[in-house]
Amino acid sequence: KTHWTSHFQSSDLRRNGPLLDQLGFDQACDIAGPRALRRVTCDLTEAWREAGLLEAQRADLQRRYCKGRSANAWTVRPSLLPNALYPDIWIAEQGLKVLQTMPCDRPWLLWVSFVGPHEPFDTPHPWHGRHPANELPPATPRPDWLVALPEDCELQKCASNWDGLLSPAQIDACREDYADHLSLLDNQVQRLLDGLQLRKDQAKTAVLATADHGEMLGDGGMLYKGSFLEGAIRVPFIYRPPTAASMIKGTSSNHPISLTGLLRKVLNNLSDGGTCKPLHRWAQQQPGAVVEFGKERLYIQGNCKLCADASGKPLWAIQLSKDPLEQNNVLSKLLFLQPHWLRLMRWAQQIDKKRSEETWIWRNLTNS
Repeated sequence: KTHWTSHFQSSDLRRNGPLLDQLGFDQACDIAGPRALRRVTCDLTEAWREAGLLEAQRADLQRRYCKGRSANAWTVRPSLLPNALYPDIWIAEQGLKVLQTMPCDRPWLLWVSFVGPHEPFDTPHPWHGRHPANELPPATPRPDWLVALPEDCELQKCASNWDGLLSPAQIDACREDYADHLSLLDNQVQRLLDGLQLRKDQAKTAVLATADHGEMLGDGGMLYKGSFLEGAIRVPFIYRPPTAASMIKGTSSNHPISLTGLLRKVLNNLSDGGTCKPLHRWAQQQPGAVVEFGKERLYIQGNCKLCADASGKPLWAIQLSKDPLEQNNVLSKLLFLQPHWLRLMRWAQQIDKKRSEETWIWRNLTNS
């Protein structure tokens, strides 16, 4: 799932083969997310076509999303697809087939990118119905401080776009379906791990699981992403090192390392299963994280989050250690006199200055 192709016009991802070759992939099966499959053709839609289901599935997706943000889009109903052609199950099967062909005498990397959990979930049986809403964490309430944000603030726009669209019952239904879908995904990952155990090089193989974004899932009365709240930006990063960890060499250095050097160091250990130590060490050395969306940036240090507009003006701030549900904007309070907030603001200013310089250099290079 490369996400390099427009979702708003018809295309065939199989034509991206030369590009993926240039990027270093020996082989690739490129697919699109559920919504884009209304228009985008790929190996998965070809499997639907062969089963005589392509037109019906695309018509179902069109009925869901033709009216934009309406109840059609998030109403939970059974999938038209048999389990073997349900996207994430189909993807796991393709991953298993490729896993069986990987060499045992040289390093290899297999990237399996599930499209889920991505609406419409429509989780099929036997996973559907496993998680009633009363057994799940409730959606977080909409923070009162959102109404005081500027009208052009991304979070204010996101919240306003969802005003009055979701009922508590609809939110509960979506959360149930999402939790059911997570169980389905757990099962697909287990299938891949079971397949790995059959390989001679399984003890030398590292496994990493992460995601590109979260899902608001009713938090603050919103779905999807498009905000800097925790539901949208918090993702897992789970690493299982190879069991033959004693075979990994060259990881004892404590010297600072660049991102390029980090990649080279990790890849140099690929023949022995790879190691997360250089990556973990590099992450520990970073002063924080920066997230960008629209014309805004979110600066994160520890449990402190600061959102600023394009000019660098702070818009809102959260201290997660005291407010994990993000119900209090501390921007207008004297907490900014505390050392950790002052460090965060100084660091944010340094990032802004550096980015402005890089933008100026790039603009002049391209103009010349």
